[in-house]
This record gives sequence, C-alpha cells and structure tokens, in this order.
Amino acid sequence: MRIVVCVKWVPALGSLRFDPETRRLVREGVPGEVSSFDLRALGAAVALRAVHGGEVVALSMGPPGARDGLVECLALGADRALHLLDPLLAGSDTLATARALAAVLAREQPDLVFFGRASTDAETGQVGPEVAEMLDLPQVTGARRLELDPAARTLVAERETDEGFETVTGPLPAVVTAAEDIAEERFPTKAERQAAAAKPIASLGAAEVGLAPDDVGARGSPTWVAGVEHVPSARRGEVLAGDSPEALARALGKRLRALAPPRDDRPALPARGGASGPPVWVVAEMGPRGPKPVTAELLAKAAELAARLGAPVEVLVLGDGAEHAAALAAAGADRVLVAEGAGLVPYTTDAHAAALAEAIRARAPRLVLVPSSARGRDLAPRVAARLSLGLTGDAIDLDLDAEGRVRQMKPAFGGAIVAPILSRTRPEMATVRPGILRPARPDPTRSAVVERLAVPAVPARVRVRAERPLDAAAGAALEAADIVLGVGRGIGGPAALPA
Repeated sequence: MRIVVCVKWVPALGSLRFDPETRRLVREGVPGEVSSFDLRALGAAVALRAVHGGEVVALSMGPPGARDGLVECLALGADRALHLLDPLLAGSDTLATARALAAVLAREQPDLVFFGRASTDAETGQVGPEVAEMLDLPQVTGARRLELDPAARTLVAERETDEGFETVTGPLPAVVTAAEDIAEERFPTKAERQAAAAKPIASLGAAEVGLAPDDVGARGSPTWVAGVEHVPSARRGEVLAGDSPEALARALGKRLRALAPPRDDRPALPARGGASGPPVWVVAEMGPRGPKPVTAELLAKAAELAARLGAPVEVLVLGDGAEHAAALAAAGADRVLVAEGAGLVPYTTDAHAAALAEAIRARAPRLVLVPSSARGRDLAPRVAARLSLGLTGDAIDLDLDAEGRVRQMKPAFGGAIVAPILSRTRPEMATVRPGILRPARPDPTRSAVVERLAVPAVPARVRVRAERPLDAAAGAALEAADIVLGVGRGIGGPAALPA
C-alpha cells in the first residue's frame, strides 16, 4: 500500500505584511510552514499505514525552502519525500500545479493520493480534483473518515457536504482531499526530528518527470493575478453595558437588529436588451425546496455582467429541478437548461462532471459561474481540468475590465488581500462564495425558455451509500439569516443555550 500525500509550503500568515507603496505582499524574511490541512492528511495517511502496512510518501512542489517542510513530514511519519524543484515551475496556477504533481504521481503509481481540503494561503481546494482528472482517478473531497480494504481495492469514506455528511464507497487507486477533523493536529518531537535526518528526500526537476516549459509556470497557466488589493480589518469592537445577563441580552438583541441590513434593498434586475453574444452561465445548486439562495445570488451577478456583454443568462440544472423554471426566470435566467438522467441524483462527481463538460463543449458559454459549495468545489475543478480551462476558486465578486475580460476577485491569505484573477481561456470559469453577492428582487413577470439537454451515460465510480443530513430547518434558517450570533465554549455547552 503506497500512499502519497501532497503538501504545500506556504508563508506563515501571521508574518505577512502588505506594502501600500508597491502594492505587494512582502515575503522577504517571512518564515514558511506546511499548510496545516495537508498535515492533517499526512496524519491520516500515517494512521492508515499502521493498519495496512506499506509506505507513506510526502510530495511537495515548491522553492528550496519547501525542503524544510518535507523534513517535518518525515518527522511526522512519512517514509520518504519527493521535492519537485525547478525554476520553470515558478508562477504556476492551480492547473499547471496539478499538471506537475500528476506527472510525479504517474511515476509513483500510488494506491491512494491525499491532499488537504485546501491550502491555507490561496484556499482554492482545486488541485486535488484537477490531479484526479488528469490521472483519471475517482475522487472523494472533504473526507473526515476513511477506511481502506487493500484486498478488495476499495475505500469507504464519510465526507462533508453542505447538508451534513454522506458515506461513499469507491475503488482504489483514488484521490482523497481531507477535511480538518480527519486527524488530530500534532507536532514532531525532538527524537522524531532527529530520526527524520536519516530518511531520504529526492529532488526532481521538471524535465525528469516529462514536463515541458509550456506545461508549467506562467506559460502553462491559463490564469494570472492582475494585481493585489489590501483588505484592512474593520471590526466594530463595541462593548455593551448592563446590570444583569437578561438586560445585556435585551441590549444585544436590540443592537443586532439595528445593524441588520434592510430586507427590501435588493436591486432590480437589469432590463433585457439585445442578447446575441455567448451566454453567461450559472450552474444551479438545488435544495429540497428548490434553488438554494446562492443560485439567485449568482443569477443576479450573471444578469449584471450579461447586460454589459450583450449576452443572455442561462442557468444549468443538473438533475431534478425543471419544475423550478419560473423561480429561476424570476431570479434572472433567460433560458433554463435541464440535464436529467440516470446518475445525476444523488450527486456523483463522475456523472455531473461528464454532463457539465459536455454541455460546455456543445454550447460554448462565455462565462460559467458555479457555487463555491462542497459540491461546487468538488465539481468545477474536475471539469476545468478536463477542458483545460482556467478556474478561479471562491471568488467574492466579478466585474469587467477595460478590455471586456471578466475580473474574478479572489481573497487569499485569510482574507488579508483580494487579487483580481484573469483567464486566457474561454469560457472563463469561477466558483463563487455563497452569501457574498446580493440577489436581485425577483421579477415574477419574467419568463424563460426551458430546454432539455442530452446527458452522457457515465457510470459513477464513487457511489453514495448513506446520507446523514443535519437539521434541515436549522440549516435553512442559518443560510437565510440576517444575523448570526456566535457563542464560545465558555457557556458550558449546548445545554446552556436558550430554547
């Protein structure tokens, strides 16, 4: 059993600072560290080796300093390490990074490839699914529990979803991205660090693994960063006074209600005009009661961009949902594309990726917006890799630059900066964070053409065996809430919360 854990060497976030004159992050003198999510994946891999035997290999693509991170991985239990190190790799976006890692993994022939759910600097979560696509391996994202059966060549995982948890089963080899609680965080002891010195670290260049200059770096990257904007912290820090807990609670409730945004400030949809250009697409996210709020948020932004591009807005429903065409039209869709077929309910990566990729090939939209939900982060990178498209992950806004290109605003480094991302490929593609964009006021007078799409028959390699949803009513209330009140563990536990 060979498990390869891909780890990223990232700047220590607490040491970064922004230079307002040069408008760049100052990295000089900033210490590095292994992304904490990747260390959780490594912990899970070491635990699996203890059960099944075999070896754990740590793989990192990065600058010379990344070797220190690999030494830490060896101290934490990896048997050997691989360092992909080459000046050609500088400036690689997620697709080029995935291409480079896939080249190394193809040589290693692992039984399991592990990633953290995302890196702590860019937080895209795209490289794992993109690697899975390039190696034609099944994927499980957001796994919080994982069991392997080496004899049967299968895995069983419990993965996080936006609705709760689901248990899935699939074949090996596979790519798994690890949720935060898949393993406890720990730090190597002095003895473990000393033992790591005897373990091998192999350095590999791009040419050694079959990579050409056009495959990686800026030349092999379909997206690039067009600038950096600093986001200063603007927390209120108010202190409320009161004579008793009850009085404080009343004062807090009154203050929070005063801060809540008015519900009637949603903008109107732009007027429909001539729409002859390639369409702007939204991939709908459906819930038990119909389209989730993020779908309306994306449709409003799509309508805004489409009005400037002279394009129609089309919403793609993968699976059940044709009966909600009127609601989608009222939220901004000019056309509702419905892809219905076996394998699309419940969600599986293989079937949905095949349907979305085929629809993009057939209809050539200008822009594709996907919710940055658990499902969207699983689906969009796989499709982007299949079509060799640039993808911006977890965008918080989109606009057009002077040349009519879509600028996708991407937060990074814990939200300390926002970087406009541009893409060389069409369609431009982004996942967009839920709850950030404002939906428009629904217009019940709008109607939309409904069109059904042919769906390729693709068997799912990873199948849902059981679902464990959280309280649906509580989840829906939280998603639609104007005010969310967080409490700490100091209250003593859930029993202390008021009914």
